[in-house]
Amino acid sequence: MNREKVLNILTECSALLEGHFKYTSGRHGKLYFEKIKVARRPDLVMELGKMTASQMDDIKDNFDVVCAPAFGAIVFGFATAFAMGKPFAFLQRDAEGVMGIRSGFKGVVENARVLLIEDVVTTGGSVKEAIAVLNELNATVEMVGLLVDRTNGKLDLPAPYRALLTVKAESWSPDECPMCKEGIEITRPGSSGKKN
Repeated sequence: MNREKVLNILTECSALLEGHFKYTSGRHGKLYFEKIKVARRPDLVMELGKMTASQMDDIKDNFDVVCAPAFGAIVFGFATAFAMGKPFAFLQRDAEGVMGIRSGFKGVVENARVLLIEDVVTTGGSVKEAIAVLNELNATVEMVGLLVDRTNGKLDLPAPYRALLTVKAESWSPDECPMCKEGIEITRPGSSGKKN
């Protein structure tokens, strides 16, 4: 049921795109989730937050705080924290592209049990970076909540995860990309600030 509802939300916002895209991970693919189009609709963001919170209902007492990496996941993380009645904190990249905890949130996440929220995941690289940063503050990521898992459930993360939508969205390294070989123009509609 969640799958259909999430797809309906993405479709309603024109957030599901097809073409030749370069993902934040550096890989290329045909399917892109333009989550910024969902972020323009606070009602739908709050609905997705409620759905994520509901998905964690059986383990909600395992979390002290909800965290999310900037920028795309912040609104989804905030909406989830609101729905769960939990504190919220976010991580962001510095000028060199290195992930760190946002100033002012260190005391909130130190020694805490964390629900980490991410929006769309292809390789899990940003999630792993965020977990490493939180671990440095002696925080434990008990669960990762994803809006969209593009790996069809094949993510390898150092924490368990649950996704509202799981899809098989094939991706390739730039040198293996069939669309590059065909000379199809590439677009990069969103960016997290990650250097790659």
